[in-house]
Amino acid sequence: MRVLFLCGHNAGRSIAAEAIARQIRPDLVVGSAGTTPSLAPNPLVLEALESRGIPTRGLFSKGLGDVGGMEDWDLVVTMGCMENACPTIPPGKKNWDWGLPDPASNPHLLSEILDRIATKVATL
Repeated sequence: MRVLFLCGHNAGRSIAAEAIARQIRPDLVVGSAGTTPSLAPNPLVLEALESRGIPTRGLFSKGLGDVGGMEDWDLVVTMGCMENACPTIPPGKKNWDWGLPDPASNPHLLSEILDRIATKVATL
């Protein structure tokens, strides 16, 4: 299964989901993108992933065009941005919104956010 993790900036939640999925679900083909990608991943997120033994080498913020859009993905997982930043999911495209807070606005919740991502990735 091909899973795309999508959020506003591809700096925190979606990039963490990509890294976590590569670690705990090697059977999946995963990628991540943002509707308005940032210049770089959130360094606090990268540090937190590394402290958990999750590799971050090669992670960078990407836009939808960098991952071929949504067409080639079996599932598009939005991180909680459906109400404002995420684009319209094409009709018939399988989508799951995880409703996670943004760690850039809630750094005190970062560990909890990563735990929730890991739990949800395990259920894919």
